[in-house]
Amino acid sequence: MGLLENIKEYRESSTIESKNSAAYSKFIELGFPSVKNENWKYTSLKKIISTDFQIEQTGERITEDDIKNSSLSLGEKLVFLNGELYCNPEISGVKIDVFKDENPKYNDAVTALNAALSTNGYSITVEENIIIKEPLEILFLTKNKSNNFIQYRNNIVIKENSNIKIVEQTKNLNNNICFTNMVTTIELKNRATIEFNKLQDNSKSQIIVDHTNINQQKDSNSTINTLLFGGAFTRNNLNFTQYGEHCESNMNGIVILDNNEFGDNHTFMDHLKANCESNELYKGIYLGKSKGVFNGKIMVRPDAQKINAFQANNNLLLSDDSSINSKPQLEIYADDVKCSHGCTVGQLDEGALFYMNTRGISKKDAKAMLTFAFAAEALDKISIPVIYNTAKELISKKLNVDLSF
Repeated sequence: MGLLENIKEYRESSTIESKNSAAYSKFIELGFPSVKNENWKYTSLKKIISTDFQIEQTGERITEDDIKNSSLSLGEKLVFLNGELYCNPEISGVKIDVFKDENPKYNDAVTALNAALSTNGYSITVEENIIIKEPLEILFLTKNKSNNFIQYRNNIVIKENSNIKIVEQTKNLNNNICFTNMVTTIELKNRATIEFNKLQDNSKSQIIVDHTNINQQKDSNSTINTLLFGGAFTRNNLNFTQYGEHCESNMNGIVILDNNEFGDNHTFMDHLKANCESNELYKGIYLGKSKGVFNGKIMVRPDAQKINAFQANNNLLLSDDSSINSKPQLEIYADDVKCSHGCTVGQLDEGALFYMNTRGISKKDAKAMLTFAFAAEALDKISIPVIYNTAKELISKKLNVDLSF
């Protein structure tokens, strides 16, 4: 039995509300995407969906030490244990609760499946004129009795003139496979600001497909930092839509994978209105037999004049067996814009390595220093010191060197 059969069996025996029936029917109609689908051309789910999973299974007990060891101790924490809301902090001017989607939306098979099956997730509303100084940490922790397939559906609303920073982690605490299908919607009202940090230091038993949709109104500012440092299979779908003028959208990504790890980052920037800006920088570093995919698309609509859009994807292949498929795209229907995109794939500069060797720096340390310098441009976009330092430590761990300079 594979995942599709597991889903059908679960659906027949569950009491999920009928309002999700249309989404379920859409998923059954479409099925899981294959490599014949252009958006999944380099990303095969075949092996994953041939595996048996329990759907929304009750997991094993998670201790306070598990939470402590998974947390970055940033301040207030929103914690889910095995899908259930465990810790709901009280923050002045912020309402946090379990999210119940009365009208679930979806635009492909995977998000339709999430809409059909999801019963867990959070809702965060930041009221008007609220500045949250300390980052909010969100933890999704699972400890499975067997392979588990779990859905989260989340919603964030930042009202006028408000500002929040969020750090999200999804961690599987044992060796049974956890397949997480997550959909998060972020609504930014006029002059609202968010920095959302996805710290994905995932284990070899984690499979994640993540959809994050950011909808921006006039004068809003969004920054999404995606820090992917491990995991058996990770697919990030990041979609921005600018509904008002003078919006700014920023996407920064660092990917460092090793062994047989796989990471796919798909981004879509939709400029609907004039006088807006978007900046996108993804740095990929691949070791061992790891594989990466990057697909970034910028759309400039006819009414979106005076757009300034930048996109770059730069990659280092540090082994002969690693690979990256990169596809930057521009689609422009306005004539008064400044847009650029591009990608690079290469290896470390042998001349620079030789120079550093002649100055007494070992080859291993020289490679590490050059690799860190390559990633640093994206790393410097992070405004939270703890996240910056954690990312630096994870880079050191991945490269197996000391980067304490």
